[in-house]
Amino acid sequence: MPNRKGARNAYYFFVLEKLPELRRRGLAVASVSEAIPHCSEDWAMLTDEQKEKYAEKARQWKAKKLEKVTKNFTVYKSLFSAVLFAVITFVQILFPVVLETSFYFLNIFSHGVLPPHCNQRFLPCEIGCIKYSLKDGIIADFHHFIDPGEVPRGFRFHCQAAGDITHKIPISGFELATANHSVVLRELYTFIQPHWGTWPPVYCKSDDHFRVNWCLNHMAREAVNHLVLLSAEDLVVDLYYQKLQKEPSKTWVCNTLDASMWDYSVNTRCRWHEENDVLFCALATCKKIAYCISNSLANMYEIQLTSSHLPLREKDSQSTINPKMIVLDAGQPVSVNVLNWHIGKCPLITKYFLLLGSLSNLVIELLNELTNLFKACMCLVLNYRS
Repeated sequence: MPNRKGARNAYYFFVLEKLPELRRRGLAVASVSEAIPHCSEDWAMLTDEQKEKYAEKARQWKAKKLEKVTKNFTVYKSLFSAVLFAVITFVQILFPVVLETSFYFLNIFSHGVLPPHCNQRFLPCEIGCIKYSLKDGIIADFHHFIDPGEVPRGFRFHCQAAGDITHKIPISGFELATANHSVVLRELYTFIQPHWGTWPPVYCKSDDHFRVNWCLNHMAREAVNHLVLLSAEDLVVDLYYQKLQKEPSKTWVCNTLDASMWDYSVNTRCRWHEENDVLFCALATCKKIAYCISNSLANMYEIQLTSSHLPLREKDSQSTINPKMIVLDAGQPVSVNVLNWHIGKCPLITKYFLLLGSLSNLVIELLNELTNLFKACMCLVLNYRS
């Protein structure tokens, strides 16, 4: 009798042949399974030579089934190999793409913060932006002083006092300030050029996000704000995940980006703030984000540091602070050397946080599905060969 569901042995074909005869006898048998109990005695009376006839039919059926499964297996194997090759190629280009991807860091300073009931929350007075990549460091920078315009009545002293303890930019009569906000924004758009019609994301620190975003929209009130402002902290987390398959502690990331070791480094602040020995500078805040990323990720990404990555004094100094411990959310601080060993053991396929992120996840899902199909086909082949 059939020994497993879906299998067809010699007895199955004997019963199949007896179906018309059973129906002529008046037995209500609609299928082979219903006719099986009525054929056992007739089957037992057959000789081995007679049973061989039905055994041959069973072998032929199994051979055709195996041929079909093997054909499907071959198709899936070819598809699996093609996708696997595509994934390997994708991974090979992934690493250099990350290194060569340009990131834009932006900050806009204001003369203080006005209360929430005021329509104008900020008075933008300075804008700084840099173009940066892991491979080349700081590629270019953009900087302008901005004329804040008319100060809301009753807040002039408040705004000037806020500026005096930070960036020290005069609230009025500053000859370096540009009055036309549209011109400054248009030059910023020229600096941050879109790729294939898509504007690249712009990053700033989370604490500055509300102010920078408000100022951008305020400056673009007669035009359109094309820029999407993202968190620099999230970018650092993604860059670490790219290598470690784990996210670093958000607290550690924030502390890293708040490092003050480059506050007085040469060629970090704008010329005016440098000459006046003023620490707070919009351009400097952008450059220091780049310095922190270069300093933290150099060993991990095997970056050859240049003067574009770090100021010359810090790059050449033996006392450069180079974090050797990374705090992961999932556990204790881990040595960079240990992580570098771990990186060599990790799978190279990871989610890609840039423009290729969606494609990476799609490829991984497709690869998983094909792997499951491949395993299913293997089970079928082994099942029918047994």
